Amino acid sequence: MKNLSRELILKTAHRMVAEQGMEKVNLSKVANELGTTHAAIYKYFTGKEELWTALAHLWLNHELAKLLPFETGNYSSTKEIVHDWLWILSESKYQSYLHDPEMFKLYTTYIDGNPIVWALHIEELLASLKAASRIEDNGQLHALLLAFSWFSAPAFADKWLLVDMKREFEGVWKLVEAGILE
Repeated sequence: MKNLSRELILKTAHRMVAEQGMEKVNLSKVANELGTTHAAIYKYFTGKEELWTALAHLWLNHELAKLLPFETGNYSSTKEIVHDWLWILSESKYQSYLHDPEMFKLYTTYIDGNPIVWALHIEELLASLKAASRIEDNGQLHALLLAFSWFSAPAFADKWLLVDMKREFEGVWKLVEAGILE
């Protein structure tokens, strides 16, 4: 048996979900892969939901690493920062949808589908955008995320392949840009 740890469980579960799909992986199968019992996993996670939520959150933070934190050293304006921050959010979600569909499905189910965890995810995004842009108005920050939610919310993922994401993004940006103060 390997030295069991939270990190090893998450790494193993990630590999199994990516290979087999989230529907085919359960705690017993993860435990079996690790050479232990599923009861041993309960020392690290209260159950499947906590494990999958932790895995989805870890994966999502990896996918959004360019935003958490967002480097602003090469920018000369708030508008440029907000534009690129929103585009990186959108592009990161789009690329993860294309290239890691099983993990995207897990994220959709266990983060986007859970109001409490979703709210924490949105708060992380808002904190990153606030720190990068130095916009203090929380209402404006929320409005920016809402205005661009079509480009980043998993509910719309199946539609992303039907449009030119960059062109559509820039069209919405032109409408929103005027409302951002320097």
